[in-house]
Amino acid sequence: MLQRMKRIQVIGPRQELSRVVDLLYNSGTVHLESACDEVPASEIDLVPVQMDAAQTVADVLGRIQAIFSTLPAIADDPGRQAAIRAELETKSYDEIILRAKDVVHKLETTTRELAARKSELALAVVALDRYSKVLSIIQPVEKELPTLEGFEVTILLIQKEHAGVIDIIRKEIGAITHNHFEMSSTSVDDETLATITVFPKKYDEDVHSFIYSVNVNEVRLPKEYTGRPFFEMFALIGEQKAKNIEEIATIDQRLASLSSVWYQEMKVLREHLEDIHGEVGSYTKFGLSTYTFVIMGWIPGRHLEKTRDALQEIFGGRVVIRELGVTEGDMKLAPVWYDNPSWVKPFEFIMKLAAVPKYQEVDPSPILAIFFPIFFGIMVGDIGYGLVILALGLIVRKKFTDIPFAQSMSAILIISSIPTIVFGYFYGEFFGNFAEHMGWLHPMHLFGITWNRAEAIIPMLILAISIGVVHVFLGLLLGIRNAIILKSRKHLAERSGMLLMISGIIVLLVATAGLLPPVMTYAGAALMVVGLPLILYGAGAFGAIEVMSTVGNILSYARLMAIGMASVILAIVANELAGAIGIAVVGIIVAVLLHTLNIALAMFSPSIHSIRLHLVEFFSKFYEGGGVAYRPFARAGAETERKGE
Repeated sequence: MLQRMKRIQVIGPRQELSRVVDLLYNSGTVHLESACDEVPASEIDLVPVQMDAAQTVADVLGRIQAIFSTLPAIADDPGRQAAIRAELETKSYDEIILRAKDVVHKLETTTRELAARKSELALAVVALDRYSKVLSIIQPVEKELPTLEGFEVTILLIQKEHAGVIDIIRKEIGAITHNHFEMSSTSVDDETLATITVFPKKYDEDVHSFIYSVNVNEVRLPKEYTGRPFFEMFALIGEQKAKNIEEIATIDQRLASLSSVWYQEMKVLREHLEDIHGEVGSYTKFGLSTYTFVIMGWIPGRHLEKTRDALQEIFGGRVVIRELGVTEGDMKLAPVWYDNPSWVKPFEFIMKLAAVPKYQEVDPSPILAIFFPIFFGIMVGDIGYGLVILALGLIVRKKFTDIPFAQSMSAILIISSIPTIVFGYFYGEFFGNFAEHMGWLHPMHLFGITWNRAEAIIPMLILAISIGVVHVFLGLLLGIRNAIILKSRKHLAERSGMLLMISGIIVLLVATAGLLPPVMTYAGAALMVVGLPLILYGAGAFGAIEVMSTVGNILSYARLMAIGMASVILAIVANELAGAIGIAVVGIIVAVLLHTLNIALAMFSPSIHSIRLHLVEFFSKFYEGGGVAYRPFARAGAETERKGE
């Protein structure tokens, strides 16, 4: 749920600012505001804190990161890192920065030169491979390459489909050299022509400039290769490539040696510098007067007393934290922080697809955590598929423990697999109709209906629409709640009117269908008559369109039936097709492949449609968004630790 926030002000002697900031940074609970902007000049004249260290730390951090990108990564040594971390904990920020500068000074030049040389050698290897490839292409025309003093030979590779450009090149080179040139073309392969041109060296610059301007692929070998037989050039290329690769290996060994000595210390230094940068980078939000400092911000209500006690214990009465009164304008700027039970947290990932809620809006995460698995289960509804999805979720959760996205998605799959199995029992489905065919399981008979999805199309449609009514009505009720909290009379009128109008339409339709006494027709009409003016007052003429939009939202829940119907039909087809194949092994393979495809679709499509039903049909009835995300002033990892309390 969204946590209640308190607006606070921390005041103390100017000389204690650094220690207070350290305490707040380590506690990781305060969402900072600019004190100079929030405190009126009439109360106290504040100026922002200027920290030259921020730029220095950013510079050193960037240089360390550059060294890291050069050194090969090695396995973490927890013991070594813990010892370095313990040593740095006893040092001041200036001492840590100085130590980091010293490490950078020792490594930066060496690693930069080694990296540059390695890059140069790697590019040379690529170039040598390219030369070798080009030479192998034009080797068939070696005999046509003259070796004349005072002349230069250029080789052009031209695609046969563009052979017409050769005449243009011949004409232009003739003009440049006053027809003192020779040109011949030979087919290299099915797609390429090699055009060899011999011309006086005095026209070298003009000829090459022209060739470059027409964007033709020119083969230009290094000078040390020209004038040699092809077999010598191939030998030289192979020899140079081997030397380059050997030197690259030597450089890699030197970098690995440096990494073994410095990697652990640099990693810990980087962590500390990132913390220091995060801390000093926020100093501009603090205000200073001649004798005092002021810090403004928001803190979760449940952490206020703990923070106050920590300040009291260290600073006594010299530093005071006080809770400020909050106006309606302040409430709009209050940061939003989710702190939900463990079964809800995975669904916060889906909430990131929507805008941050306003501070006083209801947190829809728990509702999403309840309805998403139910919708998923209704659509998939197969015991076998549910078990496979459960197993897959458990495997992903165990295998990718360090990837938050994978952990969230696996948790959602695990939770959603439970209603999938439950509804599978309700529908009598185990890999489609396999269990029913074997006599192990049958669809439940309830309310005079056998809930076989392949046959109970109308009951399933009615169930889906009924769920849509409940879900949309819940959204409208939450919209009424938000309107009351935010004191928005027009939103209150619109949501209330919409609830009455849709209720009236439903009562009218059900009574007309003969499922309610005829007198209820008047009750439905009365609800509509009362609801329409409220809608028009709250939303204007556009409200009438919103009525039809809301009806469309409810009908959109028919997808719960349609997606499920498609899934069960594909499962039945898989079973029947497997049974129709005379060879048992082939039939089993076909069934497994089709069921695998269906399970993949079952995990993807129902998830997308369930998310859509929430974000579009449900959220549109109460959720506005546009809030401020809670971003605590915290060192790396402090917020995670705090949430784990």
